[in-house]
Amino acid sequence: MARESNVRVKRDGKTEALLKRPLREIDGQLVVRFKGRLWPVVNGSIEIGAGATGLSPPNPLNESDNRSGAETHAESAAVHSSGTTAPGLAPAHNDPVRRPPNARIVVDAGPGTGKTYSACNRVAMLVNEGIPPTRICLLSFTRTAVVEIRNRIASALADPFDAASVRIVTLDSYAWAVQSGFSQDAKLTGKFDDNIASALALIQNDPEVRDEISRLEHLIVDEAQDIVGPRADLVLAMIDAIEPGNGITVFADRAQAIYGWSEDSAQGDGTKLLEELDKRGFEQLALTQVYRTSDQRLLEIATGLRKDLLLGNRSNLEQHVKSEIRRLAHEDAGDSKQLDLSGLPSDALVLMRNRLEVLIASSRAGLLPHRLRMSGLPHCIMPCFAQVLWDFTHRVISIDEFHRRWEERQIQASISCEDAWRRCVEFAGESARVVDLYRLRTVLSRSSPPMLFCSPEFGNSGPILGTIHASKGREAPVVYLYLPERTNPDESGEESRVMFVGATRPRVRLLVGTSGAHLGASTNGRSWRRAGKGLQIEIGRTHDIDPTCMVGRAIFSRQDHAMDAQQAWLDRPNRLSMTARAEGPLKWRFALSQGELRLAGFTDEFRSDMNKIGNSVQRQINWIGHVRSIGIRTMAIGPDSHHLEELLEPWRSSGFCVAPLISTLGYVPF
Repeated sequence: MARESNVRVKRDGKTEALLKRPLREIDGQLVVRFKGRLWPVVNGSIEIGAGATGLSPPNPLNESDNRSGAETHAESAAVHSSGTTAPGLAPAHNDPVRRPPNARIVVDAGPGTGKTYSACNRVAMLVNEGIPPTRICLLSFTRTAVVEIRNRIASALADPFDAASVRIVTLDSYAWAVQSGFSQDAKLTGKFDDNIASALALIQNDPEVRDEISRLEHLIVDEAQDIVGPRADLVLAMIDAIEPGNGITVFADRAQAIYGWSEDSAQGDGTKLLEELDKRGFEQLALTQVYRTSDQRLLEIATGLRKDLLLGNRSNLEQHVKSEIRRLAHEDAGDSKQLDLSGLPSDALVLMRNRLEVLIASSRAGLLPHRLRMSGLPHCIMPCFAQVLWDFTHRVISIDEFHRRWEERQIQASISCEDAWRRCVEFAGESARVVDLYRLRTVLSRSSPPMLFCSPEFGNSGPILGTIHASKGREAPVVYLYLPERTNPDESGEESRVMFVGATRPRVRLLVGTSGAHLGASTNGRSWRRAGKGLQIEIGRTHDIDPTCMVGRAIFSRQDHAMDAQQAWLDRPNRLSMTARAEGPLKWRFALSQGELRLAGFTDEFRSDMNKIGNSVQRQINWIGHVRSIGIRTMAIGPDSHHLEELLEPWRSSGFCVAPLISTLGYVPF
């Protein structure tokens, strides 16, 4: 990524401002973006006075707008560079956008009331009033929301390129940045709580870390109702480290407090961020007008039912919420067993309570186009990058070579060749015409690669199936909500709030159905259940396949065998009826095959999970049927990866291969 540097902005030789901007090199000239143009840097300054000229920058990246209109009804009157508020969004005294930069506020924002609009324009107001973008940090809930928020902030800023300097991150990625930046012993264990705990210890015990945080002039926190336990402790430590005169804006909705770090259970124990902020005397504001929908049934859910949840004075709250949602729904969706994805619009959202229910519905769909939205799945880097680069073994690639390969291979993708190149330049460009592939591989092989390279869901097209937890902050025109029948009363109100979150996702129409009592278990986050005379086991989690499984010598003894497998995935990304078998020559790792063709392997971690599940049912698991893929993705291998020595050529040198989007409930017969 281009390095940042302080740059003076001069008009007719006089300094007007000092900026911190990424420096780029185009045709041997250092340039920075300012006011929508590229300006040559001479002796650390740019001249914008009379007669000065700037270059037109490349077109902005054509990013898909994943907000699905999440609050676009509110944003139809979005603020521009002046930072003024959309008419009717909130009275001036209750508008978080217009509060002083040093205010410390908690904003109560129900679903569809313009929370993201307010958060983005709060940032725009702060920047336009003179706070350096590098001194603003926004903690978001999901990586998809990070991209969406950055795009919206750019549209509201006087200089859109300031958005790149605002730190917009998830809490987990921020915790890792603290670790990796200040600890030589930093490591990711695969457990989110370990990452949070390590960052918290650094903030509490390392003066350099606290000093770095103290320089923030404004912190914005999203979805604060779900920040509890160690995460709440981490955010509070950040707040304590920030200078007392600097501002903090917190957005929350207690009616949506479902502690979204888990799809299957509540994790509401320990410190609760909102309770602690109340004790600290944060100013309280509220957004009350719903912009997401104009439908009276949906408005009654968003307002009347929300009021019931917040008051919490009904004797059987869960039953009341469920009855009201069913009463106000536009149609009965029936039983989830009868769900037919072929009859659903491609932009529909199908929501279920837990991942096992989603996996069952997805498995029944076979190869009907659909997408998945839930935790624990690999990031889907678009396959076009591997298609272009899998056999390119040089350190750098030119724009001409990239375009030539794209055209010769007749690549069909959701983005154009020009867009794909611009994304590569954005993160790994030596100039506008040359990309450093070592740097690109480093970026794409991270545990959380940039969302600009990824599909927002697991899959390429069709309606989205997901858990209610994973749908937070999202919406769709039509939502199919399947509610489980429960027999045990929920005194905590957790289930009531989960149902409320699901019922407030639609803009136009809500259909409510019933899902059965799918009794299952979980091993290391992997869902499984007894079914007939065997087991159904989730296959396709993040760590099930690594580069050695796709083009490694441990799975493929010869290059041509790996080449056949890679070509098979390119020719037919969607596959049914594959089998996974533990094989002695592979040291009992599982191999994935279809007929006589070996397509991939599975990791030692996958083998370990199968052993643990087998021990739970006192059976040995060595064969799994009904394995399915619903597409392919790019897998990047970093230039310093420990996997490289195990790979065959040319993938060892190129650092790119394709991998399947496996998502299935495989069957183990007894």
